[in-house]
Amino acid sequence: MHPNVSDLYVIYTSGITLFTRIVWYRGKAKINLLLGYTSPETLVTDKAPFPLPHEIVEMIIDHLIYDLRALKACSLTCYSWYIAAVPHLHHTITFREGTFGAARAGLKPLPKLHELGILPLVREVRVYQSRESRWLMPSTFSRRDLRYFSAFTNVQKLRLERLDISSFTPGVAQYFGQFTATLRSIALFAPYCTPRQLSYFLSLFSNLDDIEIRGFSSPSPRTTIPDPELVHPASTPRLRGRLVVSSFREVETWKDLITSCGLRFRTMDLRNVADSTPVLLEACSETLETLRFFPVDAISKYFRAGLLM
Repeated sequence: MHPNVSDLYVIYTSGITLFTRIVWYRGKAKINLLLGYTSPETLVTDKAPFPLPHEIVEMIIDHLIYDLRALKACSLTCYSWYIAAVPHLHHTITFREGTFGAARAGLKPLPKLHELGILPLVREVRVYQSRESRWLMPSTFSRRDLRYFSAFTNVQKLRLERLDISSFTPGVAQYFGQFTATLRSIALFAPYCTPRQLSYFLSLFSNLDDIEIRGFSSPSPRTTIPDPELVHPASTPRLRGRLVVSSFREVETWKDLITSCGLRFRTMDLRNVADSTPVLLEACSETLETLRFFPVDAISKYFRAGLLM
């Protein structure tokens, strides 16, 4: 039986009352300790005076998941509240280039996060890179940084700006292989690679459902490894969720994914994709439920061609 709204309100109010009492007593104890008063009545133990079941604590925390300040306060209350609050506090980790432009400075938070045991709690990783400098490269990772980066074992979403996939190929699994089993969604903004390298990178994640690609940058003809030598992994991504594509016209990527994995998207948002549209529509004809076209003239073009009847 699910609790009704009034029951949840009572639980929530009780939790806040308990939280206020704990903060009050702990503050009082600290003041008394500073003043030299250490009577048993003023000392506070690590155990809450009126412990709540962990299920109730989680329900209270769930009401505060969008209030970062309240979550931080709850995590300082006691151990059980900390355990319930900390996954929401460290849900997303963002990496940016260092203040002074040092590439490795972008990975500077890794040792501290590893020391605190936070890396396995992270569900989303974001990497931001400027147009002038792509700092996340294989040379960025020291042996220690790579070991820490491999501790992201529960990430479900990746957001990567201007990732130089070409520089990681063919050993991309060494750097991103820890995301293979858990990753569900990936967003790539202006990736730097060949179409074949992009499909090889996407096929690495066997549970991938959602793909977003905005923009594209082609490398020089001299690449790390000839494209024909790239062999897709034995396991293939599911690709059953949503595809968002903007200003990406590399039809070779989709043809390669269709051949190696197949496409089964239920939703597609297509903007400025040129000749990729008929390829994607044909590949997802049996699974597609929602289709959005931008701009309008693209719709009329494919209606005239008899592809949308």
